[in-house]
Amino acid sequence: MLYENMIINDTYQVVEEIGSGGMGVVYLAYHLHLLKYVVLKKIKNPYANISLLRNEVDILKTLHHPYLPQVYDFIEYEGNLYTVIDYIDGYDLNYYINNNWQFTESQLIKWLKQLCEVLSYLHSRNPQILHTDIKPGNIIITTGGDICLIDFGISLYNTDVIKGLSEYYSSPEQYNNFYYLQYGEGAYCQLDERTDIYSLGATFYHLMTGIRPDVKNYEQPSISAYSLPYSEALVSIVEKSMQYDINSRFRDADAMLHAIDNIRKQDTRYKKYILIQIVSSVIAAVLIVSGVLLIVGGYQQKAKNDFEREYNTFLQQADSGDSSNAAQLGMHILNNGEYSSVIGTSQRADILQKIADCFYINEDYYNAAHYYELELNYNKSELVSRDLILSLIKEGSADKAQKYIDETKSRYPDSAVLAVIEAQLSYVKGEYAQSAEIVVQNESKLSTDAENRYAAYIIKGDSYTALKMYSEAVEAYNEAKAAKETPAVLRKLCNTYLQLAAKSGDDSYKNSAMECLGSISERYSLNLEDTLNYSQVVLSTGKAEDYEKCKKNLLDLSERYNDCRIYILLAELADATADINAGKYCQKAHELFKNGSENERAYVSSESLASIKELYKKYCGPDW
Repeated sequence: MLYENMIINDTYQVVEEIGSGGMGVVYLAYHLHLLKYVVLKKIKNPYANISLLRNEVDILKTLHHPYLPQVYDFIEYEGNLYTVIDYIDGYDLNYYINNNWQFTESQLIKWLKQLCEVLSYLHSRNPQILHTDIKPGNIIITTGGDICLIDFGISLYNTDVIKGLSEYYSSPEQYNNFYYLQYGEGAYCQLDERTDIYSLGATFYHLMTGIRPDVKNYEQPSISAYSLPYSEALVSIVEKSMQYDINSRFRDADAMLHAIDNIRKQDTRYKKYILIQIVSSVIAAVLIVSGVLLIVGGYQQKAKNDFEREYNTFLQQADSGDSSNAAQLGMHILNNGEYSSVIGTSQRADILQKIADCFYINEDYYNAAHYYELELNYNKSELVSRDLILSLIKEGSADKAQKYIDETKSRYPDSAVLAVIEAQLSYVKGEYAQSAEIVVQNESKLSTDAENRYAAYIIKGDSYTALKMYSEAVEAYNEAKAAKETPAVLRKLCNTYLQLAAKSGDDSYKNSAMECLGSISERYSLNLEDTLNYSQVVLSTGKAEDYEKCKKNLLDLSERYNDCRIYILLAELADATADINAGKYCQKAHELFKNGSENERAYVSSESLASIKELYKKYCGPDW
């Protein structure tokens, strides 16, 4: 058991226990390095349930969606295993049900749409992911009023064997499969996305009626049997999703989402209600408008001033390469209701584009595609279409990308955008030589537009890098840099120069890498990888005058990141300068590597691992 103020692995300070259930005990903790609250989820019985815990961690680590939590770590402490997950500030839907909350139609429609969006994302993964445990207790309503779908403890890939049930909310086929596997009773059938559709409907049945559904009760009243303040269309959607026959439900989350989007067109009562609301609003507005104008004017001026201040800060962060902070600030600006009346169309489009660019730079292609798609509502240019298509291709949504490719071909049949898209398609198929050749063949067409030239030569450079043709990759990246200098292309150049140095043994390439890092430092913002690269070059070139600066940079990083690569470099630096802290850094590197996830350990190169093992043996005695 964990207690208040306990510090776990020198990283997580326990605040309090916030929940306990069949899958484990949950603690609120404070991440001492990231300076944010997280959740430590402990498995109750590691011998019986370890596969379920690993299942949740493995699934969540691969997922990135606005309505899902992010998993940070998988740790062991005093013989117990914990997952470290985003702390979601809010209450689950059980809280509202237990407090007799009356949900409005607009609330239900908003949450139902968001859940369909996140299910569409899960079901479109390869392999497909089924949540299989959708219920009020696993849906948190955040302080911003959005949903967050949690607890993947019994989730599965569509080829897996069922792992559990959730009474009242599991689908008929889940019950049949479970009893078949446990007791040899009933019939077994393959689960698919319609299983989650049923559980989603059962959850909203409970929210709308206040009564738990029961799949085993064949006389259970339908929602329409109750006198409820909801439209016929909404009731019909939830009832369709709860059909006992799996073939009678919506075929997938996208079909259900389409029905929700058309809810207003389907329901006559809702139209009448809206008409009455409009008439009433107009009358009320006429009566009070004269008194409100003065107050609104003052509020609007304050909102305008606040918006301009935050908008300028956002632009500075985005242009400097501070992509993570810029994306967060941009989303805050767009979601701030006070700014809705002062943001111009061009400004909104610009914010959406820069947020999308930030996600794209960080290789979060799902969210990049989401914001490029939103930008298309305000800026229907071929470049926005190109960036959306590239994001969808890289994210793995080829079918959705094809729709936009067809539209782009129709609108811009001779555009250089099509060459960029064709090159990217070849690249993701692993046809690297073909990808580079497409760029070569279209050079004359690409030369007329700097944006397309930049994108094309980035793909060409990536293709040559994949082929380990580093000299050709440098040439391509320099072409991209000539078209448009960005922190992204400078980082690619830096990494490629380092690859050339390692391959050839020529230290002059390291000097070129340092020039790239210097440009990033002068004109943009150095990130974690930049600082690690800088430190590696300093250590390998043996420039003692740079050691002190290098050490300071690494110690600054250690305050913000719990990354064993930082301590490996600190240990190497301490060894080179006879620093008495060499042993301490070795021990910290060993601890972080041992407790790190498989993905985190994969970031440590074989050369760095060999180096720290030797240093650990030298300063700490026993072998690594």
